[in-house]
Amino acid sequence: MLIVRFSIYCLLLAFVLTAPAEGQNLPDDLRFEPVVSGLTQPLGVRHAGDDRLFVIQQNGQIRIVENGAVLTVPFLDIGASGTAPPLGFTSGGERGLLGLAFHPNYASNRYFYIYYTDGEGDTVVARYRRTTGNANRASASSGQVVLRVDQTYSNHNGGDIHFGRDGYLYIGLGDGGGSNDPCNQAQTLEPSDLDNSGDCAADREFTRNGGDPDSRALLGKLLRIVSPTGTTSSSAGVCGAGGTDTGFRVPGDNPYTGGNGGCAEIYASGLRNPYRFSVDRNNGDLWIGDVGQVSREEINRLRYGQAGLNFGWDCREGLIATDRTCEDPPVFTDPIVDHPRNGSLGAQSITGGFRYRGPIQNLRGIVFYGDFVTGRQFALQQISGNWQVRTWRNSGGNPSGYGEDVDGNLYMTDYSGSIFRLEATSGPSPEDIIFQSSMEAGES
Repeated sequence: MLIVRFSIYCLLLAFVLTAPAEGQNLPDDLRFEPVVSGLTQPLGVRHAGDDRLFVIQQNGQIRIVENGAVLTVPFLDIGASGTAPPLGFTSGGERGLLGLAFHPNYASNRYFYIYYTDGEGDTVVARYRRTTGNANRASASSGQVVLRVDQTYSNHNGGDIHFGRDGYLYIGLGDGGGSNDPCNQAQTLEPSDLDNSGDCAADREFTRNGGDPDSRALLGKLLRIVSPTGTTSSSAGVCGAGGTDTGFRVPGDNPYTGGNGGCAEIYASGLRNPYRFSVDRNNGDLWIGDVGQVSREEINRLRYGQAGLNFGWDCREGLIATDRTCEDPPVFTDPIVDHPRNGSLGAQSITGGFRYRGPIQNLRGIVFYGDFVTGRQFALQQISGNWQVRTWRNSGGNPSGYGEDVDGNLYMTDYSGSIFRLEATSGPSPEDIIFQSSMEAGES
C-alpha cells in the first residue's frame, strides 16, 4: 500500500467540494462529511451493536469514537505502546493490525476477533474478550490464537474479517506476496501441491514454534470458520489452526470440509489481495475488492451460500489472461467490475467497499468503494438490468477502508487520520452512465 500523507486541512477541503460533472447521475450534494481526525493509520470502522464506532489502526490500536470524539484510551493496544499479542506484532508497509470483527453474540459473550501480522510477519487471527467492568476496554491478556498462516513475503496480506449472515467468520487472505504469485498459492488447494523450493518453502521459525506448513495453501483464499459456540462441525483437514482452546472448527458445508480436495477452511479461491471486503447486511452477499497487479483492479461478488468459487488469479487478472500457463483450469467466476489502471475509471489499489443499506433511501443498493492511490470514489449500482459504475469523486486523500454503524450509515477512513460519513439529500437518477459491466445485475 502506497503511503501518502496530506494535511488535515487540505483533506477536509477536498472532501467537501461538490461532485464532478461525470457523476451527474448521483446526487449533486453526495459528499463525505468529516466526523473525526487525529487518528493514526485508520483502516476501517466497525460497530458492536450500539452507537460507538471502533476504528482499526494499523499501528496496533483499536480506538473508539463516541459522541463525535475519539476516546483517549484505546479499546485495545497491541502495538509498541500496548501489550504484545500472542506471537508478537509487526507493523509497517502492508503489515500490522488489519482486521476486526465482533462476534454475533458479543453483547453476552464479549468475544471479538482481530487479524494482525505477528513478530515474524506471519498472519494471526486471534480472539479477545472485552472486560466485564468497562465496555470501552478489552482485556489485553485475553488473546488466544485461532488461526495461523505462514506468509511467504511481506506484502499481499489481505487482512479483512467479518462475521457473515450465517454466523461464521470470513477471513480474506492475499496470495503471499511477490509478483505474479511466484509460489502459485492462490490456485493451490491441496497442501500436497505446494511448492517447497527456495523462497516458497515453509519458514523454519514458523514451523519451529508450532505453525502448520500446510497453511500456505490458505493463501489467496477466502476462509470460513465457525464461531466458538455449539455448532456441529469438523476439525479434519484444517491447515491453519492456532492450537489454543478457541473452539476452532469448520462448517460442515465448506467445500473442502474434511480435507476433501483442499484445506477445510477454504470457502473461495483465486484471489490476489482481498484487502477489504464486506457483508451485505440485507442478503448476506460478500463484496470483495481484490487489488490487482499491472492491468486490472476488480470487485467480486460472492452470493450468500455460494461456496467453492474461483476468482481466477493468477491465471487471470480481472477478465484478462495472465502470462501463466494454467493447464486444465477450473471454471472461473468473473468480477462484477474490472477497473483499468488508467483513464477516467482508473484505479491502482482498490479499497472496499460496502453496499449501502443505510437511512438515505435513494442510495440503498449502491456499492461504494474507492482507490487508495488516486483517491477516486466509485459508485456501482444496478440500472437497466446491468451493474454500472461511475466515478463520483475524482480525487481526495487515500481511502483505506470503509464501515457501517449500527444504523447502516457508511463511513470511510482516510489513511492520513480522518473518518468521513457519506451524506446526501437527494437521490440518484439513471443518467450519464460512464461504464457498464458485462455482468447482468440479477436480483438484489
